[in-house]
Amino acid sequence: MKKLASLLLSIIVSLSTYSQQLPSSKEITSNELLYHLSILASDSLQGRYPGTTYDKIAAKYIKDQFNTYNLKLIGNKGYQFFTIEKPSQKRFENTHLMIDGKRLTYGIDYTTLPSRGSDSLCANAIFVGYGNKANYDNVDVKRKWAVFFKNEDTSKNENEMELFDFRKIDIAKEQSAAGIIILNDDDKNNTISLENNAKDYGMPIFILNKKSSENLLKNLGDIPSIKQHIKSGNQNIYQKLPVTICGKVGKSFEELNTQNVVAMLRGTDPELSDEYIVIGGHYDHLGLGGKNANSRMPDTVAVHNGADDNASGISAILEIAQKFASERKNIKRSIVFIAFGAEEMGLVGSQRFVESDIIPVSNIKAMINLDMVGRLVENKLEISGTKTSVQSEQILNELNADSTFKLGLTPSGFGPSDHASFYAKNIPVFFITTGIHLDYHTPFDDIDKINAEGMQKVTDYTYRLAHKLANMDSSLTFTKSGSRMMPSRNNGKLKVTLGIIPDVSGSSTNGLKAIGVTDDKPAAKAGMKNGDVIVSINGKPVTNINDYMERLSELKPDTTATVVVVRNNEKVTLTVNL
Repeated sequence: MKKLASLLLSIIVSLSTYSQQLPSSKEITSNELLYHLSILASDSLQGRYPGTTYDKIAAKYIKDQFNTYNLKLIGNKGYQFFTIEKPSQKRFENTHLMIDGKRLTYGIDYTTLPSRGSDSLCANAIFVGYGNKANYDNVDVKRKWAVFFKNEDTSKNENEMELFDFRKIDIAKEQSAAGIIILNDDDKNNTISLENNAKDYGMPIFILNKKSSENLLKNLGDIPSIKQHIKSGNQNIYQKLPVTICGKVGKSFEELNTQNVVAMLRGTDPELSDEYIVIGGHYDHLGLGGKNANSRMPDTVAVHNGADDNASGISAILEIAQKFASERKNIKRSIVFIAFGAEEMGLVGSQRFVESDIIPVSNIKAMINLDMVGRLVENKLEISGTKTSVQSEQILNELNADSTFKLGLTPSGFGPSDHASFYAKNIPVFFITTGIHLDYHTPFDDIDKINAEGMQKVTDYTYRLAHKLANMDSSLTFTKSGSRMMPSRNNGKLKVTLGIIPDVSGSSTNGLKAIGVTDDKPAAKAGMKNGDVIVSINGKPVTNINDYMERLSELKPDTTATVVVVRNNEKVTLTVNL
């Protein structure tokens, strides 16, 4: 512990020293951008994983810079703290189930519902049919296991499969059951979809597969005959089972405490200063990577520096904030600068911000999101959300009158980054990025790949956009543009992956480009290549990232999918084994 404390102290001292050495030019310079980036993407900060000490040090560095610019720190001295739940790495090793002394295997014989505690029970078991309230009339499940079937009808086809009724769990709790065993007579799976319910019930809940269910009920007969007894109204079928069941569900989640960093430059116009322009981007990244960190190299444990994703965006925000601070007397609307936490876990920080009352969300007139702006190639700059206000495209083109950039304008306000949280609140948004690349979410997204001069040009352009929005006489007129489906990086509805790096910018409306195809994954095995543009999956069109995510959500493991791609202006049909 002393060595760790000493190490962290040395990091903090180093960052403090860096801050004192930082050049104080009021202009946006490539040197200052690289300076911020070299700190935020350094190995010392270990990939800025949410909830870690390194995450907090990165947040403190950002807050200290805001403070240096004499901005007003918002929230709790510049922080908006929040808690996020992360799946526990120790869940499986702390989960076990034994029936009459025989240990069952997690993931094969049974699964569990989530637990936020560490729930355990060793007791007798009572069979209560389908777990409906009437099934408890002649039995006592107090401090025992309530055992019942998952569904009443498994004759339906796969697309019509009956959903699990979570009220059965509430009924068992009302009857004072201390644990629940859910039975299957379905060969397909022994899981329960949590799309409509993922709450913690405060008791151990196990879901058995068909074979384990049959073994547990063997003294009552086979499952078809048991169901026939239930159907005929035979009350004797509801009875104590001649077994003792001992089970423990390990804690499914661990809490991570992280934060947004928020500061404001107060506008000077007495009528417009209560209107806000938000300039934001996320500062978190993937830490050391690994299987549960959303890394594209899940078997590699190494520092994921996230130089482009998104130390570049935060460095740009710091430079923009410094320049605005030097011109505060000439700014009409107030400007709020935000470094979001936990974006990589599903836009958590930005969602927490728009749901809070730190500033009146209804008074936010526009949001600019900077995410991955450090790799400008051939002056191609991608901007999404261009149809979320009537005036957006005209403003962007006027600011690019000198044709510095080859602008790729995308109308939709939704996408897999923090601007989506603001668009969902009917706020015009601008998502500015230089695009995704093969180093995305790998340890190779490092400082030596950054185009500093290009980053300076993007930052200057963003500053001029923000200056225009802050000082125009009337605010932007919001318009809806884009599906309400948000393709989050952690979309829990997806059961399969093709193994590609999709073009998440939405710059194309004629398909989804696979910027990269990962070796040994389904797409690669089917013959997909880098640069292929997916135009349909199983006969349904794919025109953009939203369509792609929708098509993926319809696919199931251990099936095949027909994927049509455009390669060298020709259509190629691939059969992908999922």
